[in-house]
Amino acid sequence: MIFTVKGVVKMLVIIAVSIGISFIPTFIIAESNYEIASSSIPFFLWGLFTIISIFLIRSLLKRFSREGGDKWGSPEATRPQVVNTPQFVGRFDKANGLLESTVRMVEQDRTEYQTAMMYTPKSLNVIRFRGELLDKTGAPLEYVPVEIKGESRKWVGSLTDGDRVRVKGKVEKDGILHTKKVFNYSTNSWVGEK
Repeated sequence: MIFTVKGVVKMLVIIAVSIGISFIPTFIIAESNYEIASSSIPFFLWGLFTIISIFLIRSLLKRFSREGGDKWGSPEATRPQVVNTPQFVGRFDKANGLLESTVRMVEQDRTEYQTAMMYTPKSLNVIRFRGELLDKTGAPLEYVPVEIKGESRKWVGSLTDGDRVRVKGKVEKDGILHTKKVFNYSTNSWVGEK
């Protein structure tokens, strides 16, 4: 597991918020007139409430991002606008790994690799293409290389030249936008590892 500064800070904020949230019911229990208040149980409950809060906050944040909580909104919601635009110029946010573009020069590949624990090789589907960004006149402005890689047994969908897509991934040191799946606006479906 790779830890980033942003990820560590995010986790520390979640823990701090969880401790604060869980202090409220613990304080109410500790200040009550019941026998439980005079024992060490409120301190145990504070820890328990903190752990529960951490899991709840993390699951809510994951759900928000999975439902399209990025700054461009969900691809399903923006599909009508993208499909009905005659001259689709596309857009690219390198820092956040977001790309909307037209697919060009699609290459499909399948590779196999051996894992240390398994004797049977696993196979990966790989689709490489060039995302095309246009200026207002329709002339090519920039090309973004994209690679979709995922296990063959979990693979769904396909891409063809000219499809309009939304990619959310990460631009690696090789300059390629890597991802496990993309949303195909043209077919209204996901392509890649499900």
